[in-house]
Amino acid sequence: MGFLQLLVVAVLASEHRVAGAAEVFGNSSEGLIEFSVGKFRYFELNRPFPEEAILHDISSNVTFLIFQIHSQYQNTTVSFSPTLLSNSSETGTASGLVFILRPEQSTCTWYLGTSGIQPVQNMAILLSYSERGRVSSKVFFTLFALLGFFICFFGHRFWKTELFFIGFIIMGFFFYILITRLTPIKYDVNLILTAVTGSVGGMFLVAVWWRFGILSICMLCVGLVLGFLISSVTFFTPLGNLKIFHDDGVFWVTFSCIAILIPVVFMGCLRILNILTCGVIGSYSVVLAIDSYWSTSLSYITLNVLKRALNKDFHRAFTNVPFQTNDFIILAVWGMLAVSGITLQIRRERGRPFFPPHPYKLWKQERERRVTNILDPSYHIPPLRERLYGRLTQIKGLFQKEQPAGERTPLLL
Repeated sequence: MGFLQLLVVAVLASEHRVAGAAEVFGNSSEGLIEFSVGKFRYFELNRPFPEEAILHDISSNVTFLIFQIHSQYQNTTVSFSPTLLSNSSETGTASGLVFILRPEQSTCTWYLGTSGIQPVQNMAILLSYSERGRVSSKVFFTLFALLGFFICFFGHRFWKTELFFIGFIIMGFFFYILITRLTPIKYDVNLILTAVTGSVGGMFLVAVWWRFGILSICMLCVGLVLGFLISSVTFFTPLGNLKIFHDDGVFWVTFSCIAILIPVVFMGCLRILNILTCGVIGSYSVVLAIDSYWSTSLSYITLNVLKRALNKDFHRAFTNVPFQTNDFIILAVWGMLAVSGITLQIRRERGRPFFPPHPYKLWKQERERRVTNILDPSYHIPPLRERLYGRLTQIKGLFQKEQPAGERTPLLL
C-alpha cells in the first residue's frame, strides 16, 4: 500500500504525463541493475556492498525522473552515491529518489543496498516527467520577467509599481497553492486564474498604500518576499537534505523563521531592504523566464518549496540537482543583474527622500488648496461632471445635421 501511495505522490508532484507501461523483468546481471522507464522491475539484494542501478537512452524531452522502490519485510537503502551517505540516501521499505536532468543527459545512475543478512526482495519502477514546452508558462513567465527586470533597476523610484509586483507574488503564490489543492482544474486555467488573482493582490497592496500610507505594512510584505527566497536558497543547498528536515513541522517552522528574520534584521534600514528586494527578486524573475526556454536547476530553488506545499508526502523523496555549465552561466547572469540593479538604485537614490509621501494626504491637501485659493487657475476649472457633460455635448454635435443656410426673415420692400 505504501508503494501505491508513493506512485500517487509522484504523479501529484509533477502534474505531467508519465511515459511507458508496466512490465515485469527478470534478474539483472551481477553488480548492475538496468531499468527501463515506466516498467516494473523485481530483483533481489543480497550483496554486502551497494549495487549500481542504471538507466540508458533517456529521452531529450524528459525534465526529471522519479524512482520508487518497495521492499518486503526488510529495509532497502537508495542513494545518489555508492557510499550511502546519510544526507544523500533514504532507507525504508518504501523509498524514492528524484533526479533532475540536464537537457543533454541520456544516462542516469544510482545505488541500492541493504544492511540485512537475509536477501531482500524488491519491486521498483522508474517514471519520467516533462515540464517544458507549455506555451502558457512561457507567456506567463516572460511577462513576469519583463516586470521583474524593470523592478530590478527602477523599483525603488517607481514605488507603487514595485508594490504591485510584490502583491502579485504574494497573492498569486498562495492562490496557486489553494486552487491546486482544492480543485482538479487544468494547469493552463490555473495559471490564468493565478495571474488574475495576483493582479488583484497587487492592486490591493497599492490601494492600501495610497489610502493609508502605512510604510511598515508595505515593507513587511517586501521583506517577507525577500525572506522567502533566501529561505528557499538555504534549503536548496545540502542543508535541505538533512534528516531533521524530512519532518514537515520542523521544515516549515525553520523555513518561516528564516523568512521572518529578514524584515526584522533590516527594520532599521528600510530603504536598503527595499532596494535589495528589488535587485534580488527582480533578477530572479528573469531566471524563471530563462528556465521556460532553457532548462536550469535554479528554478527548483522555489519549485521544490512549492511542490512540498502542494503535496504532504513530497519530503519522502530526495531531489538530486546537478549543477552544470548552463547553471553556472545563469547563476552569473542572476548575480550580475542583482548587483547592477542594487548598485544603480543606491547611487541614484543618494540624497533623495527615503520613500515617497503619503499619496492620499497629498491629494487631500491639493484639493483643499484648490477650493480655498481663488487665484489658482485650477480654482476656475468646472467640476468633473460639467466637464464630462460639455464634452459629450460636443461629441453629440458632430453627429447632428447642419441647418440649411438661407433667408430666415421676409424681404423688405
